[in-house]
Amino acid sequence: MIVKVFMGCCGGGDVLDYAKEAVKLSGVDATVEAVTDLAEVMKARIMTTPAIKINNKVVSGRMPKVQDLAKLIADIAAKES
Repeated sequence: MIVKVFMGCCGGGDVLDYAKEAVKLSGVDATVEAVTDLAEVMKARIMTTPAIKINNKVVSGRMPKVQDLAKLIADIAAKES
């Protein structure tokens, strides 16, 4: 599973850390990637950041609580297996 965190040009390391923590809590084998390049953000049709994309599907246009994101990751992984 790939979890992409789309962030604005001004950083947002906390958002990336939250996503990594959520993956750990979910127990799912997933890679967390940061996307900060504006061209890539626009190509993904992301209008606001931060945004979360899991396996090429935007699942949140904001940064959810770590526990909520962990549950979302686990739910998606369960549906895909």
